[in-house]
Amino acid sequence: MGENIAYRIRVGNYRIIYNLYESELFIEIIRVRHRKDVYR
Repeated sequence: MGENIAYRIRVGNYRIIYNLYESELFIEIIRVRHRKDVYR
């Protein structure tokens, strides 16, 4: 696949970490965790 760019977004009380492959228009979800557990 092409070059990936790692992102993280907050959705409610959850943090979603994902890679975005722009050249293929593809999103790969890496992890979904509650915000209180993400940074431990």
